Amino acid sequence: MSLSCNVVQDLIVLFQEGVVSEETRRDIRAHLKECRECRRVYREYAFLNREEFHSAKEPKPERELQYGEVAARIRKSKYWSRSIVGAAFALGIGITILVTRAILRGEN
Repeated sequence: MSLSCNVVQDLIVLFQEGVVSEETRRDIRAHLKECRECRRVYREYAFLNREEFHSAKEPKPERELQYGEVAARIRKSKYWSRSIVGAAFALGIGITILVTRAILRGEN
């Protein structure tokens, strides 16, 4: 499968963390071998990730951040996993309500 640059760049964070499937990992590696721009984004993200880990500097204001920095901050945010769980829970409740309404309407 051939991945577009947009898809590869969106998946770089997950690729770095090792949470993509083996098939996706192979496709991303193949794309990175062929695409200079995506290799640059990948290296930039890896550098920023290492720099942020080792740096004790104050964070830049949000308006100055690049895409890779924003993605790294979101990923490292302690509220990120809570937000995902909350959104999944809310989605489950919404689906339950819709299904219940549909069932009740069908009985009338």
